Amino acid sequence: MLKIILHTVIIYYAMVLSMRIMGKRQLGELQASDIIITMMLSEIATAPITNPQIPIHHALVPIGILIAIEVAMSFLLLKSHKLKRLFYGSPTIIINRGKLMQKEMKKNRLEIDELISELRQKGYSDISDINYAILEENGKLSVFPYADKAPSTPADIGITPLERGVAHVCVIDGKVIVHNLALAGWNDKRLSNELKKRKLSLSDVFLLTVDDKESVTIIKKEEK
Repeated sequence: MLKIILHTVIIYYAMVLSMRIMGKRQLGELQASDIIITMMLSEIATAPITNPQIPIHHALVPIGILIAIEVAMSFLLLKSHKLKRLFYGSPTIIINRGKLMQKEMKKNRLEIDELISELRQKGYSDISDINYAILEENGKLSVFPYADKAPSTPADIGITPLERGVAHVCVIDGKVIVHNLALAGWNDKRLSNELKKRKLSLSDVFLLTVDDKESVTIIKKEEK
């Protein structure tokens, strides 16, 4: 039992480290090669856990090799556009200047009802509203409507909105996030003064954010 626990802990940390090395993109949008690597990693990682007789290095070594291959391929793909197209393919225009490219749809095995469903999810109920639709390498659909069908922006109606930047989360459940507090340009004294002004203590605060214009948002903890 102790051996299984030890194997599980070691494999867990090895897999977490592997995902960190491969980068955030791996978690957000999987390409075909990423899926293969993930499947292989999961299969290799579980072997020493389900069968304690298998030495743990029989999993750690292949995991290391797969990660090395993935990292090396990432660098190669950055250098070679042709190689990148070979592995990941290239974007395909499905709607070109309002015209539905039926041959491209067939080539990518994209049914018309799937396309309409994707457009609905983007907020467009009529295919005639779309100027361009591009099927990206990761399978997601990028949609560009005609100008008169696109949502209005403040610039379209001559308004210049106040740029607030990012709301930095400075306090969560009564605990100060020191790094974020510094990013907001605040310190402990400034935070303390802000709370005193509102007649609050740190323990009263469920969430406190400060944006780049120093606009403060505070959500108090619910009373028990």
